[in-house]
Amino acid sequence: MSNGQYSSVMLIATDGLLQNQGLSVSSNLITAITAYNSTTAVSKYLGVLGTAVGNVGVANNQITSATFSSLQTLGASNFPAITDAVPSNYAANLAIGNSATGFSGLVTTQASQILGSGDISIFAQVYNICQGYISQNNPIINTVKNSSTLAPTFTSMNSLSTGGISDINRTLPAFGEDLLKLGQAWDLTNLIYYGFPSALLFQMAKAGGLLPEFTAKLDAAGLSTEELNTILTDTSATTQAEGIIYQAMLDTTGSTLDQVKTILDVTTLNLTTMADLLNPVKTLPNSYQQLTIQAPTGGGPIPVTISLTNIYGAAATVNAVILPMFINDEAYNELAKIIPSDQALANRAIGNSLGQVKNISQLTLPAFTTAVRAIEINTGLGDINALTQPVPTSVSSNLNTLLATGTGPNGTLTLFDFMGTITGIPYTEEFTAAANTINNMQAANTLYYLSDSTDGVFTVMQNTLDGDYGNVIDPGPPVIIDIVIPGGLPGAGTYANLNAAFSTGLIPAAANLIANVVTANPGNVTSLNSNFSNMAAQLSAETTNLALAQVNFADITGNSRSSVMSLASNLQQIGKDVAPQGQAEFFTAIANTQNIYGQAIESSFREGRNIAALNDAGIGMDSQISGSSA
Repeated sequence: MSNGQYSSVMLIATDGLLQNQGLSVSSNLITAITAYNSTTAVSKYLGVLGTAVGNVGVANNQITSATFSSLQTLGASNFPAITDAVPSNYAANLAIGNSATGFSGLVTTQASQILGSGDISIFAQVYNICQGYISQNNPIINTVKNSSTLAPTFTSMNSLSTGGISDINRTLPAFGEDLLKLGQAWDLTNLIYYGFPSALLFQMAKAGGLLPEFTAKLDAAGLSTEELNTILTDTSATTQAEGIIYQAMLDTTGSTLDQVKTILDVTTLNLTTMADLLNPVKTLPNSYQQLTIQAPTGGGPIPVTISLTNIYGAAATVNAVILPMFINDEAYNELAKIIPSDQALANRAIGNSLGQVKNISQLTLPAFTTAVRAIEINTGLGDINALTQPVPTSVSSNLNTLLATGTGPNGTLTLFDFMGTITGIPYTEEFTAAANTINNMQAANTLYYLSDSTDGVFTVMQNTLDGDYGNVIDPGPPVIIDIVIPGGLPGAGTYANLNAAFSTGLIPAAANLIANVVTANPGNVTSLNSNFSNMAAQLSAETTNLALAQVNFADITGNSRSSVMSLASNLQQIGKDVAPQGQAEFFTAIANTQNIYGQAIESSFREGRNIAALNDAGIGMDSQISGSSA
């Protein structure tokens, strides 16, 4: 099997990309925009804009820049689709400039710019910038969103940042030192039996074997060899057997105890019997008063921290606050029959707290001890310690405002949120719908006063620009004219110059006629306004996101072969990103499959997915050609 970087289809795709072939603006988008621009009303108005932009000036037979701007924004606030205007709500972010192409022109211009106007290396660089920004931005967005899942169990930032270990003990340095001296005395793999005599017996057997002296004590107390072997095999014992083991531990003192401590690597001071290894006051002499347990409040999901300091009363009574948590706990009730009830309650509380540490059952006590001694808490960081939720609402709000958000899961960014224009999503669908609706309105004659070839206001505007209503009073120079729009036509009247004809006559007349259409056709107009609003929102978001990613087309170097080759080498990886709105979907939308180069790009995507599927099954492929010298 070859492990080269390029396959056959990737080489074909690379050849095409280096010749600026294989990728193109979605042909469906071009078709949809052409269909929209070809509707009678829109084509007439685009003709007006095209002529008007050439007549901007200061002469009598010209219009001012302000008047031309009024033509560009005619209908923008109530019916932008009929004049191809940028919806007024988005005008601030979508500057159309001194252009006669309208909103549809903005879409095609941006698509062309992203694809480098024929230089695919520009697109490759924009893609890399956007993909890099996405990889930085999205983890923060996801984390902000997912932080809410931590809130129900959040107790403190210390708990969160120490994996819950700080919930076991409030003084971790002292706790760590106590644990270090306990060597291998605790079995963390089966915490339900934490504190049981049989668990300690099992640890001793595992660490170095049982002492003959201790085995003799068990035998003398009535624990048969067969029963002992059973306990050591499945780490469980009857209550009677547990009692025998505990009594034997109470009787293990002096040199025998020293041998037990050596086997378990225990160096804890002041232990007088082996049974003391089941007593937290003895095993954790420097930290037991700082032991804590997380207890439910009863009034909500967030637990409270309860200290075990007073779990031992002067008369060895159990803690009345903690006892209700374990009163129905089978392990506690069993253990309380074997060892003193105060010790039984303390051990069940500690075992319960230890059980909250992730993967604790996979650790040895020495490994856990190393972690406890290494971690740090937020001592001296008052604001952090005062937090009552993992991420303050103000922080979430600020990040959501400062960071770009998109259309992916949790508001994450996708390539469509930067470069959706070239894919035609959602523009193709919206322009197609707009064209169909306008054509239906045209067929129903509801646009007569706008687009009729004789009386329509758009026709009269064009005729006025063409000089049909002008009279030369003085050939000049400068030329002095007046304009007389005949009675019965929109904007009828006599005007001293072309600008006055538009600013005081035709534009106000057109605005009134458009308003009449809006009033008379609420359903169609609402649908068309939605089409344009959806597209403008998307284009505005793309413009904003490109700026946030610091894409500056003026600074991008053209004809960058290295950028193109980098893109080409990544085609198989791109093809494997098949998540909704992922890279595979994006690039498939712009792969020009009308030629072999675009087909090779699409084939590379499929090949990448095949390689992954076959590798998962253990089947090799020879599609990659060796890149080493022969």
